[in-house]
Amino acid sequence: MPLTPAAFTEALLREARETHPWLHHPLFHMIWDGKLGRPQLQHVIRQQGAFFLDTLRHAAWKIISVGGYTPTFEDLERQRALIPLVVEEGGEDTIGGKTTAHSFLFIKLAEALDISRDELFATEYLPTTIIEKNELFLLQRSSTIEALCGGNIATESLNAIHVQRMASALETHYGVPRAALDFYHVHMEVEGDHADRAVRILSALATTDEAQARGRLAMRRAITVRRICADGMLEAFVTSR
Repeated sequence: MPLTPAAFTEALLREARETHPWLHHPLFHMIWDGKLGRPQLQHVIRQQGAFFLDTLRHAAWKIISVGGYTPTFEDLERQRALIPLVVEEGGEDTIGGKTTAHSFLFIKLAEALDISRDELFATEYLPTTIIEKNELFLLQRSSTIEALCGGNIATESLNAIHVQRMASALETHYGVPRAALDFYHVHMEVEGDHADRAVRILSALATTDEAQARGRLAMRRAITVRRICADGMLEAFVTSR
């Protein structure tokens, strides 16, 4: 017997809050407490660029995964509902807004940590970082349920907490000026809407045992590879040094 859509999404959101490494992994707790050296933090930020420099494509796959060769009317409605996610990632300044692309804000953050643009884009990614990115993109390409549960529910639902702590830590412990922390501040504002949008769409899709099982597994896959990535960075830049 499937859960009601409301009970299903609430269970996913609760599990994400309780298990996601962005809230519970020792690497991020060390950053929040200012216990990483600046070179170690630079390495972490550069590794995170594998995903954060490519979030526009990641968001776009959500729309591409909706429907097939002959979409239904409902598919068209879901595609339209996801357009704001792509616009936010690509920059609201493209349609008359003020906020630029989130990837550009990430570059600005890296530069404030003395990571040049050339260095950032030339980063040699750890195997665990590549595993994370590949799995997250695979989820986006699989179906709308996997895309939303593996992205909006798994991470974006709690990211506002994570980025608030990151922004505070980088300003307090690492001397990053507030003006360079827009990457984090923007995500404090938009992530709640992203999660709410996912919940509304899932309420019409995740109504069977099979669909809910796929969604639950997608969320757990996403959280698992986020943890694998954090483990890899902790091993490479902290415990082995």
